Amino acid sequence: MIQGVADVREAYRDDAVAAEYVKERFREPLGALLHSRQAGVLRSVIGRIRPQQVLEIAPGPARLTVDVAPLLAAPPVLLDASSQMLAQAKRRLDAIHCPATLMQGDAFDLPFPAMFDMVYTFRLIRHFADADRRRLYRQIARVLKPGGTLVFDAVNEIVSRPLRERSTENEHQHYDALLTADGVRRELEDEGFEVQQLAGVQHRYPLLWQTQILVAPRSRLLARAAMEVIDRLGGEPLEWVVTCRRK
Repeated sequence: MIQGVADVREAYRDDAVAAEYVKERFREPLGALLHSRQAGVLRSVIGRIRPQQVLEIAPGPARLTVDVAPLLAAPPVLLDASSQMLAQAKRRLDAIHCPATLMQGDAFDLPFPAMFDMVYTFRLIRHFADADRRRLYRQIARVLKPGGTLVFDAVNEIVSRPLRERSTENEHQHYDALLTADGVRRELEDEGFEVQQLAGVQHRYPLLWQTQILVAPRSRLLARAAMEVIDRLGGEPLEWVVTCRRK
């Protein structure tokens, strides 16, 4: 089901959801593997471009920024529509002594000029249908300096659609846009971006999922080790971390 902007916002304006977000989604082996891969791409991009001004949109509880903050030249800006998520983000960033600027605001109406060298956002753009994705791209392009970098996640239609069609359970709390690699490139090109990299994450997803179900209840460490091997075998990924440059 395609959800609107208000639906996505309201889903994260809940104290319990905010407090448990990382634990529920990214501490089990499969979620931890995804987090590791996403953080790894961000660290690589930051090391390559050395951005001075960085914005994260929809950081939630600063899951990724906590990992990459030590690499940043200056404290980042984090903008989220949810005050509950921002409270969790502040708590986690204070714990690592990262003096980030946290702002409650609207990703569809960013309150900044073209001041950022890098913008990253995860679990946001993917939740919207074509017209709203394009609105987000345009907002991000507006606040990036020329040549600035955008990093975000996108779902691979080739892998995800068959899984969803076979599923008998409502596993997807939110709508996720399903795209091909060419589709990602086309829509970004239309909005003034040039794709530099599509980094695949969660390769051989059905096997990863079976490992989560069968092995993780007995040994998280063994499940994670097995997933590392499986993921590195390659093949079509479930998702990409997309890195692109504002023209």
